[in-house]
Amino acid sequence: MSMARRAKNRAEHWARRQAAATTKQEEAAVMYDACRMVASTAEMAGRPEVWGELAKVLAKFYADYTR
Repeated sequence: MSMARRAKNRAEHWARRQAAATTKQEEAAVMYDACRMVASTAEMAGRPEVWGELAKVLAKFYADYTR
């Protein structure tokens, strides 16, 4: 399967899951799963630093909302 086709399939998968979410909590869970998938895929492609970027975003979110 071509990389373009794989990317299209992934985008469609996450769009369907996001559309199926009936609450903001479900939508957040879908996006969290999608971000973890992106980081895992990037790591397998030789870019493990993406996990650090995701961790920074999540840490900022946590800090912003726990004050």
